[in-house]
Amino acid sequence: MRAESACGQCVNCVLIISTFCQRCILGPALCIALLLVLSPSVAEECPTEQSARHGFVVERNERQKSEIFQGDQHTVRTVMRYDGATLLETTQFEGLFLLDRLDRGRRTKFVPRTDLKALFPMKPGRHIGAQFTTESDGEAGQLTVEIIVKAPEDMYIGPCKYSVVRIEHSESHGTGAAQFISTDFYSPELKLVLARQYKNRNGRTELIKYDRIYPIKD
Repeated sequence: MRAESACGQCVNCVLIISTFCQRCILGPALCIALLLVLSPSVAEECPTEQSARHGFVVERNERQKSEIFQGDQHTVRTVMRYDGATLLETTQFEGLFLLDRLDRGRRTKFVPRTDLKALFPMKPGRHIGAQFTTESDGEAGQLTVEIIVKAPEDMYIGPCKYSVVRIEHSESHGTGAAQFISTDFYSPELKLVLARQYKNRNGRTELIKYDRIYPIKD
C-alpha cells in the first residue's frame, strides 16, 4: 500500500469519527470514549525510537505476528508466528543484516567479515557491501550483501507514520554474480524493515508490508 493511500485512509477515519460524534446522543466526550474502546487502531500507541527498546509487535493479515526486541551490541531479535505457531526467529545487526536465522528448526549463522558498525547510519547515495561467512547443517559458505541507499520517504503502518530509507538489496553466494533480492523500506527509528518490494517475472512489482504495529504490553 502506498503511503498516500494509507494517509487517505487515516483522514477518512477522522472524518467518520467526526460525523459519528456529531450525531451521537451520548455527547462528544462519551462518544469519543466509546470509539476508542471499539476501535483499537484509533486508541493504539505508535512505537517510537524510545519505546521500541521495550519491544513491539508488527502484524500482517491478523494471522502473522512478529515480536521485535532490541538487544545489546546493536542486535535486534525477531520472533514470527503464524496462527500462533513459531515459524521464524532471527537475530539481526541493527535490524538490517542477518546474524542468525532459525527457520522451522533449521539454523543458519552469518558471521560478519565486514565491520558492520561502520556502515551506519545509512546515508542516501551510499553503495555498501558486507561480507559474511555462513554455516548451516555443518556446511560453510560465503555471502556478500550489496545495498544501495536511496532517499528517505514516509510510510504508514496503520495510523502510524515513519520515515523509511529505500534500500536496493542484492546478494551473491561464493564467486557467483550478485542477484537483486528486493527493495527494502528500512526504518532507522525502529531498526526494522517495514516493507519489501519484489519484482515479478512479468515486470510488475509487489509490495509486502505490515498493516499494524503496536507496543508490547507489560
